[in-house]
Amino acid sequence: MVTKLARRYERDGQIFDSVLYPAPGELFDIGGRKIHIQKQGDSGPPVILEAGIAASVLSWRLVDHEISKFATVYSYDRAGLGWSPANDHPKVARELVEEMRLAMQAAGVPTPRIVVGHSFGGMMMRMYASMYPEEVSGVVLVDALPAEEWFPLDERRTMILRRAVRLTRRGIWLARHGVVRFSLRALERGNQALPKFLSFLSGGNRVGLTQRVTMQIQKFPAAIRGQIRAHWSRPSSFLTMTEYLADLPASCAQAMICPDLGDMPLIVLSAEHGQPGHQGRQAKLAKLSSRGDFRVIAGSTHWLMLDAPQAIVEAVREIAGA
Repeated sequence: MVTKLARRYERDGQIFDSVLYPAPGELFDIGGRKIHIQKQGDSGPPVILEAGIAASVLSWRLVDHEISKFATVYSYDRAGLGWSPANDHPKVARELVEEMRLAMQAAGVPTPRIVVGHSFGGMMMRMYASMYPEEVSGVVLVDALPAEEWFPLDERRTMILRRAVRLTRRGIWLARHGVVRFSLRALERGNQALPKFLSFLSGGNRVGLTQRVTMQIQKFPAAIRGQIRAHWSRPSSFLTMTEYLADLPASCAQAMICPDLGDMPLIVLSAEHGQPGHQGRQAKLAKLSSRGDFRVIAGSTHWLMLDAPQAIVEAVREIAGA
């Protein structure tokens, strides 16, 4: 009975979210799959924004409107995230690049394009520019994932990845039974004890899954936190992230064999605060092009689009020549 009620609570919550938070863009069909794309602006060069490994179009909320003042901006949700329905296609980087290309073609996005990618999305955009240089006029990497971080895997990285996969798999169960949704709402109202107790009952560790998700949600502007919460309450978000993490070494291996970018305009924006060696790895990305420009953004963390959105806007403006 409890399980049935919990699942009913989650189903009702998803229905409520679909009414309260309609898609800001349109769904485009790419051979039976549907991808959500949001277009902003109607003049200037086309700019594609590629989000991080489990993020949505909402991650660009402080950036996209400003870029749309001098360019036409296309942000989108990869399958299973944001407003894009899940599909059963592989979640390895090369396949994701091809899916993005099909979606942009379906939306009529002209070429050449300026491409902007954050984290895992940065690695994807680097691959896209390498694979299809005739379609790209410039690249902005926003604290992008260096391929060598996850390939080849040493023992420490293997254990980290295994723990992350276990955590996201646990998230699938918790989301299906409404625990994530209920806990996130409780945390938003200031109740810290109940979510921790629910995480403990569900087999969570000291830093519960819902606490981790909440820490990410709190980084976003208050106006969109409800939409971010809705995104992370869905089982499909955790299922998709599990698939990404399981394929992460393969994705990085694919990126490592991609050619460099020649003399393509490239700006690499790095967080100031990161793990030891982080800025060195980011600086190496700038060497992918003979015209690579490396910039450390003061005071920023990995979530550069939230800490220093104007730095991204100005990098895109520079490449656009606006």
